[in-house]
Amino acid sequence: MEMPVQRQIDAGSGRAISVYICAEDQLLPFGNAFAEWTSKRDDADRLVLQSEVVADLKARSSQFRKSIRAALPGKAFQSTWIVNGVGARLTGDEIKEAAALSSVKYIYSVPAAPAIAPRGRVGAVLKADDQKEWRLGNKKVPWNIRGIKADQVWEDLKVTGEGSIVAVLDGGVDYTHSDLKDSIWINPGEEANNGEDDDKNGYPDDLYGWDFNTNKPEVKGPASRGRNHGTMTSGITAGSGASGTQTGVAPGAKLMPVKAGGPMQTMLAYQYAIENGADVISMSFSIPNLGNARGLWRLMCEHATIAGLVSVSGAGNFQQSQKIPVQQRIPEGIPCVVSAGGVDINMKVPRFCSLGPVEWADVKFYNDHPMPKGLIKPDVSGYPGAGYPVLDAAAGKGLVDPNNSIRGNSFSCPHAAGTAAMMFSANQSLPAWRVQQILMETAVDIAPAGKDNRTGAGLINALEAVKAAAALK
Repeated sequence: MEMPVQRQIDAGSGRAISVYICAEDQLLPFGNAFAEWTSKRDDADRLVLQSEVVADLKARSSQFRKSIRAALPGKAFQSTWIVNGVGARLTGDEIKEAAALSSVKYIYSVPAAPAIAPRGRVGAVLKADDQKEWRLGNKKVPWNIRGIKADQVWEDLKVTGEGSIVAVLDGGVDYTHSDLKDSIWINPGEEANNGEDDDKNGYPDDLYGWDFNTNKPEVKGPASRGRNHGTMTSGITAGSGASGTQTGVAPGAKLMPVKAGGPMQTMLAYQYAIENGADVISMSFSIPNLGNARGLWRLMCEHATIAGLVSVSGAGNFQQSQKIPVQQRIPEGIPCVVSAGGVDINMKVPRFCSLGPVEWADVKFYNDHPMPKGLIKPDVSGYPGAGYPVLDAAAGKGLVDPNNSIRGNSFSCPHAAGTAAMMFSANQSLPAWRVQQILMETAVDIAPAGKDNRTGAGLINALEAVKAAAALK
């Protein structure tokens, strides 16, 4: 178990700490289980698999929840099914008792998620009936959108991301922004600001998504100097171009804002995204120093992938500040997560872009991808900026244009997430793990030949990726 947990046992203290008790019974029991499971199902229907996988995960969770409650009666537990386990606050003696159970795999030191607030509100109410269908018209298409050939997908294939939902796990999204209000997912089963959980999903007034850090429905993040990180990444994923410039790769897709911090909150966010129809989750953040908890994140992402959700992350901005193999961290360093690195307009890797490889040899229960070869990351490259316009969050409208300074692989990530959304728009049945494969197979290779630790398989080619996805329909 994790060192803070062991120290609590050794101290014999009656003080409780927050832990996550991971069950022995997992659908993908760590190790090579993900590769073995997916290799047998490459031709399966994603939506059929999703139903089967979620039912299986929930059944295992229900059984474990009963057993742990029987072993520690009277304790409050917060259960998850995306990984089979429970969060709790336990004393050293209680941790020792739980660790002795044959049904327990490992105990992690993980902060608890907050209880749902008794009342929360969204700041503005949008209505689905008022959302306009996307049209390109005479909008300007910036070079980054043309560079990955997203505009050719709209024009040649008539695919815009329609029917796909991208969960945006970020610091909040200005859903009232003129370029986003037509692209925001609106929960069809929820009536806003009545204090009721109308759709009985456990989250009252979740009109657009949920903030798992505060456990409230407001997902509009703060703006600083006219900028909001989640608003900018959302604009690259699916901005409508209402400001006159088409910033979004997949303007027909819908955006589901979710906010989360620690692994417990993130597991709940993943569950929310899956149960509310998200196809892709875009994560433009990077977490260091997780130790063995990296395995908990990896299992979460592997279960999510077989449940039909594609995880995409920026590769990070740590080339100059951190040594390999920790430049690509969590979630981008997870094998099944699409890690999007970056190149500029001249196909050169900016000096800030994190490089691979990534090691997993010292992570409990996985112990693979040892150095020096490690796991090759990133998987593909997008455009991290600067040089193309991004959404301005100061007044709920407009762009930062010219953009001479805003940059980072946070912005490479939504290039890949938007492309994945269009792939699902072309083929909703495509297994989620095939998206990563296709993105790499269709990327425009950049020297050296083949997949490498600077640019991955190359620059995203949305046109060929969507064609390949459609061909498998």
